[in-house]
Amino acid sequence: MSRLAEIETFIVIARTGSISRAAEQLGIAKSAASRRLSDLEVRLGAQLILRTTRQFSLTEEGQSFLGRAEIALEALDDAERTVRDDVEQLSGPLRVAAPVSYGLSKMQPVFAQFLIDNPDVTLSADFSDRTVDLVQDGFDLAIRIGDLPDSSLVARKITSVRHCAVASPDFWQTHGKPETPEDLQHLPFLRYENLSSRHTLAFHRPDGANGTISPPQRVRASNGDFLAQMAVAGLGFMVEPEFVSETYLQTGELVEVLSDHSFLGLNLYAVFPPGRRPTRRAEAFVDCLTIALRKTVK
Repeated sequence: MSRLAEIETFIVIARTGSISRAAEQLGIAKSAASRRLSDLEVRLGAQLILRTTRQFSLTEEGQSFLGRAEIALEALDDAERTVRDDVEQLSGPLRVAAPVSYGLSKMQPVFAQFLIDNPDVTLSADFSDRTVDLVQDGFDLAIRIGDLPDSSLVARKITSVRHCAVASPDFWQTHGKPETPEDLQHLPFLRYENLSSRHTLAFHRPDGANGTISPPQRVRASNGDFLAQMAVAGLGFMVEPEFVSETYLQTGELVEVLSDHSFLGLNLYAVFPPGRRPTRRAEAFVDCLTIALRKTVK
């Protein structure tokens, strides 16, 4: 019997807590599973499992070997999956969550090209500014803009996201264009609801100094396009990603100020579910998105 079969059998026995259940799961006779375990113990020169008619437990050596064996088997499975994926065409479902404004304004052509290049992939795109539960909701990945806190999620930074301080021409005419971020301190602020900082607005000066202000919040909303329309109506200033403001800036409905400053310092991330390797479809899509953004920047 091969070493791999013995080790695989031991792992299943340890996980199920029963030689009978392990044999059933492996599709072999109970006697064969018991023999594989015995052969492994003989080869190692150590008892791995204490087994009597009433008791079943791992020995100290068994606990130690189980941890290392699981890591080795997972690495082997990963290697096989990588080689298999390399020779197979991408296929199957891809489920992606993305912010509404960014998803509709920037990701549609990327989705389209990815599906054209991979005709056997099917797409389910969820556009929402809520933070989805990747595991519970069954997503392959999520595109998020922010400063991600430490978590069990696997995140890959794609690019930084420039934010603009903007308001309508009439608003700046009434209140005066600011020369420093502190000049915004007492002006009505149209705030994006999902920012991690509830009351402050961080900025970075051209000379490298950092600071924060706490302007009064006139409107709070979870969608950047809605806030942009409130800004066009003259209800306050907003600090939103450039992709939210760019159309209004081109038409002159909004005017940017303090363009030599940076605000918030947020990035665009691809976030994958914890506890498992990202699917090849998900990784390939993120590669496609990254390449598309680089071309846009150029």
